[in-house]
Amino acid sequence: MFMQMWKLLRPTDKAMQNIVTTPQAVQHVPERDYSLLSGERQVGRSLDDIRRDHTVRYELAERVIRLCQYESSNILDLFCGNGYGTYLVARDFAKAQVFGVDGSNEAIDMANEYYSLPNNLFSFKRYPFRLPEGAFDFVICFESLEHVEEDHSLLREICGSLKPGGRALISVPNQERHPLEKNPHQFHFRHYRHDDFLRMAMFGFSLESWYGQDVYSFSPEGINTFQLLPPAQMELKQGVSGQVNIFLLRKKASPS
Repeated sequence: MFMQMWKLLRPTDKAMQNIVTTPQAVQHVPERDYSLLSGERQVGRSLDDIRRDHTVRYELAERVIRLCQYESSNILDLFCGNGYGTYLVARDFAKAQVFGVDGSNEAIDMANEYYSLPNNLFSFKRYPFRLPEGAFDFVICFESLEHVEEDHSLLREICGSLKPGGRALISVPNQERHPLEKNPHQFHFRHYRHDDFLRMAMFGFSLESWYGQDVYSFSPEGINTFQLLPPAQMELKQGVSGQVNIFLLRKKASPS
């Protein structure tokens, strides 16, 4: 089963990695810097090199896995970067099968070198792509939707890849606390207001809980100073809006 799943996730033809496979998919992928050190992702050869705001989100994922009894399940870490989060989940749930997918070949090479375990597998794949239908119990998707032009399409792929009743944990930057027009970002297509994100997600999901997280110090005018907050201030707060919001969603029995 483990290798069968990997065959579904891995690119089958390098020439086809960015080619549209369905009429609903994005017709053009913008030119982007997918290199490891583009500034788009966290990079570290050990967990000590990863910032606290990133690791705390995976701690939440681990709590969800325990609470929902996904310890022996198929788990997808979508846009996994260099694989530290996939590693954390696979390390702490040795009976789970954990798959990491990212659009940077260099990041996946680093994941395979530093974060490989017997129960995780990494795959290089750039969006748009199709995920295997009904394959996963739990999907983790941190800092991803804002990077994708067709975010509705990606969200539907996540929903379709889940088994009935499966769950997704998704983080997005909060437009109300981190306005994109005041803080232009070369990799972000949009930021999300709380209610707008939920309206987008409700086609196939129900909301179970949500959390806010602050990462940076902002000026009174709403400008990111890029001065990191102390790690203790990066902890997640349930039901409290943050610069980043994290949503725990459950797949509906009959998505509309």
